[in-house]
Amino acid sequence: MTPWTEKCSLLAMRLLSFDRFLFCLLNILILPGLVNCARGGTQHYVFAHYMVCNSTYGASVQGYEHDIQDAQAAGIDGFALNVGAYDDPTQPYYNANVAFIYSAAAALGTGFKLFFSVDSMTNAAAIVHMISTYAARPNTFLEGTNVVVSTYGDNNLDWQNQVFVPLQQQGVSVCFVPFFWPNPIEELPTYAQGVGVLNTYTNLLNGLFLFGAAGLPYELAQCNSNYTVAVHQAGKLFMASITPSYWGCVQTNLGRRYFETDGGEGTVTEWQSIIANQPDWVEITTWNDFLESTYISPIANPAQYEPEYAVPQRYSHAGYLELAKRYIAWYKTGVPPVLNQDALYYFYRIHSLKLVAPKDIAVTNLYGDASDVIYNTLFLTAPAQLQVLSGTNSVTYSLGTGLQQIRTPFAPGAQSFTLTRSSNMVLTAQGPPILSAITNYDYFTASGFAYGLQAPTNLVAQP
Repeated sequence: MTPWTEKCSLLAMRLLSFDRFLFCLLNILILPGLVNCARGGTQHYVFAHYMVCNSTYGASVQGYEHDIQDAQAAGIDGFALNVGAYDDPTQPYYNANVAFIYSAAAALGTGFKLFFSVDSMTNAAAIVHMISTYAARPNTFLEGTNVVVSTYGDNNLDWQNQVFVPLQQQGVSVCFVPFFWPNPIEELPTYAQGVGVLNTYTNLLNGLFLFGAAGLPYELAQCNSNYTVAVHQAGKLFMASITPSYWGCVQTNLGRRYFETDGGEGTVTEWQSIIANQPDWVEITTWNDFLESTYISPIANPAQYEPEYAVPQRYSHAGYLELAKRYIAWYKTGVPPVLNQDALYYFYRIHSLKLVAPKDIAVTNLYGDASDVIYNTLFLTAPAQLQVLSGTNSVTYSLGTGLQQIRTPFAPGAQSFTLTRSSNMVLTAQGPPILSAITNYDYFTASGFAYGLQAPTNLVAQP
């Protein structure tokens, strides 16, 4: 394995056949509504999948405090700590970074929750040691008195005999909510495949997680819904996933797959489905996977702390996080946020699909309606005009109240967005320039946001 895939890799995923996709679609359309099962009155929580092998702001207590503060400011309750090794002298950063993260959460004293998401670990004794070491820490996430443990795969490990029994002998009980692959492996599983996973591991599971990433927004929403019904019918917990964007930058064997999530449109689609279907918990995939573009961290330049992320350049995903903040609050409280402030979010790739980087590996697998456009999502307290300046092109839109979704063809050069009302500027934002030539393919989305002044009185809530 290369150093970066050994350091933190997601399992290679199989492509979903078209007939399998249709089957998934039909399942979501015909399934009944949410089944109300007694699952202990579980409170809604939102977590983010955190790649422990990465240090977003540097491997230190202070760096991880920054991460936690960013997440809590958006309403995120905790991190699912993706750990690919423990007690492994060849990868000592896992032990070190877990310790830093727990110290950071304790130092802040804000009740931020942490639990382990085991990823491709075959050393059961190391898993037991890791969980038992942190089981009694104040920031460890408990369901009742049970330590919550999740996974990314690891179906074949003997969890009961090699992990749970030794933990019980140490007085540690576990609430097990893993992501287990269906058999055969599918990235976008159907309702029937969710039932199959539940039936296969029914005596092992307290709940189930669905790690969704490689799919279009409506596909991910549909499969979350499939699993919500299946898992709740079984009377177990379900933790759904939300993915802001996905480019398999290092998956050269799969053609560096790019899934067009349509900027904020995809985020809105996925969150609206979550709110409609009411899974117990949600895990955003991911907070800081800078290898494969799923990150939602607002950091402006990950290469500042991790030089390997300099090429291709990564951009802030603050737009995704800020937009998600609205829906996180809605999901957790059950109440649509009041719309009393104008908001604008922008999302775009920084070069045309037509550009060629002769010395780089081509992106050969595009999914969805990928095109050279800027995506703007807005929430408006009253009608207004949006001017989009993209290179030498200028387009102005007259928009109504509430949620607005705009697509504008882009051109190389500076990119700016200005909202006016009655000839008065309400807000403005400027994103990074779009390139006219490239040396590397860069499908890492640039995103950002801007807010207007908060209105003095509350207006009608908008979805």
